[in-house]
Amino acid sequence: MLSEPNLEFWYSPFSRLEVILQPTKEKRKDELRFYEEYFSHANCYGALDRIFEIGSMEAMKHGIKIADAFHVAAANLSKCSVLVTAEKVTSPMFHTKLVRVVSIAGYNNPQTIRKLIGP
Repeated sequence: MLSEPNLEFWYSPFSRLEVILQPTKEKRKDELRFYEEYFSHANCYGALDRIFEIGSMEAMKHGIKIADAFHVAAANLSKCSVLVTAEKVTSPMFHTKLVRVVSIAGYNNPQTIRKLIGP
């Protein structure tokens, strides 16, 4: 999916740190290579003051965990059409109206994931 010309990928500094901590600690090299590949094809939205401002409001409004609220805010601020997460659909982050949130939890087929993301 990273090579699809019609898709643009974004991340926040928070998400980068969140996903690489555990595999780094546990020396899961294949997983780290995947993240390196992703981050080399993605853009970083780094306006931390705006992420904090909007994320804090979403966290309080919907009871979203703060890290997830920061992801929602960064997706919104970078004008993403969809925020892809491995969170379960019962997570409060699915209550936000700032960006469409899609869970890939339980899916590992790229075609299925592409259909979930949709246009």
